[in-house]
Amino acid sequence: MIHITLPDGSVRTFEQDVVTPLEVAKNISNGLAKKAIVAKVNDEMVGLNQPITADSTVSIYTFDDAEGRETFRHSTSHILAQAVQKLFPGTKLGIGPAIKDGFYYDFDSEHKFTPADLEAIEAEMMKIVQADETYTRQELSREDAI
Repeated sequence: MIHITLPDGSVRTFEQDVVTPLEVAKNISNGLAKKAIVAKVNDEMVGLNQPITADSTVSIYTFDDAEGRETFRHSTSHILAQAVQKLFPGTKLGIGPAIKDGFYYDFDSEHKFTPADLEAIEAEMMKIVQADETYTRQELSREDAI
């Protein structure tokens, strides 16, 4: 059994040995599960499919929360980079952070982007999203990333 303590102090009990933040969100409400973007488990931000194997404190975040917006924007910047690299092969990626009101990505490319390119990039981003791929958070050491 796993006991999950929610931000309001209530405790939810799960019979299985492993539960995910998404399952916790569904246990609270299907509406929350549909809107959930990211979770915090014992003060660590995690993806919704991260296994929880012990009693924990869990918070679920949606786009209505600063944590959810930041995660959404961070993920969207990666989708932007994926779309640009597909449409403009050879484009080198710079940084692509989430910022207060959105996100951006720096690109190094021989191609000079036009307003028409932006429309094509947006359309490609929509295709990527509609493909409904699974995205997982992965943290690497600097050495492994290099």
